[in-house]
Amino acid sequence: MNYSDTVCRSLRQARVFSDSEGHPVTSIDISPDGAQVVVSSEDEALRLYDAYDSGEIIKTLHAKKYGVSLVRFSHAPGTVVCASRNKWDNCLRYWSLHDNRYLRYFKGHRAEVVGLSVSPKEDKLLSASADGTCRLWDLRSDACAGFLRLPTTNARPLIAYDDTGIIFAVALTTAGQGATIKLYSASDHDRGPFQTIKVADPQASYATSLKFSSNGKYLLLAGGSSTCFLIDSFESIIVCEYRLSSPGPASVITDAAMTPDCTYVIAGTSGPSGSKGGSIHIWPFGVTKGYDAMTSGPRIINEEVAVLEDAHSGPVQALVCSPTTLLVASACRNLNFWIPDLDEVTRISR
Repeated sequence: MNYSDTVCRSLRQARVFSDSEGHPVTSIDISPDGAQVVVSSEDEALRLYDAYDSGEIIKTLHAKKYGVSLVRFSHAPGTVVCASRNKWDNCLRYWSLHDNRYLRYFKGHRAEVVGLSVSPKEDKLLSASADGTCRLWDLRSDACAGFLRLPTTNARPLIAYDDTGIIFAVALTTAGQGATIKLYSASDHDRGPFQTIKVADPQASYATSLKFSSNGKYLLLAGGSSTCFLIDSFESIIVCEYRLSSPGPASVITDAAMTPDCTYVIAGTSGPSGSKGGSIHIWPFGVTKGYDAMTSGPRIINEEVAVLEDAHSGPVQALVCSPTTLLVASACRNLNFWIPDLDEVTRISR
């Protein structure tokens, strides 16, 4: 089964986990094979879930000394990389979940780590900090393998590796002036960016999320406003804008992801005033053959395929799509697993 309008409309909550006992989730990631989901939360804990067979929690690990603000799966089975949440330690930790021990510490950032991205092909890691720097690391060594000093020292850069691990993107936002995305060669980053993309829309100034598509062609810039921006990284142009059909006075997109087949964009929101919590919004990808965004401007998509109202008890903090199945995982204080209702799909398809 593949993603379709019917499948998107049939998404239902298959599991709702409240293991963090009301503490907001700070980060979520799904393993490259789609088998596991890892979540960090404000109770200084990290939780690992089965996302393929049982759909149950596997284990809970605590980091009372450091806390966990961000977490990403690494290539070695049973390991993750995470960033500290406390205010006095800005290092990264390479954590073995199998025996609950830190394999390596990565030190160098002088302020909060605000971004983590693991290369999909190598044991390489990219981190971004509120000190206005990005650092590259080799997981086999605790020494910094590369360093980028950004133009603004108090920046909160957004970062992402592409699907090949050959290129990474760094986005900087400027209040009221949008965002600037720079593309670097991972092996030749010290020569500077080889491509710069400007997103001039003021709403891009508030972006909190940057993700590459599974084919490496598109970048999704989202968060902090009622609009997501889809950017063709090959042509350096915005090709689509996804807008909330009923944004409300306090409803903003908090995180977004592309389905692995590049057919839909799925976003979580904070929820409008008066609602119980955040919602899930799904738009068609909108990139069609023959449409020329270079001359006609980006395609505006302001009607969702599906809206899952009050899907969470609070703002959706993070959202990911499985790379191998039709599972969507989203989190606020709870972690929700969404899968299609097969009976509903069958009924509608008849």
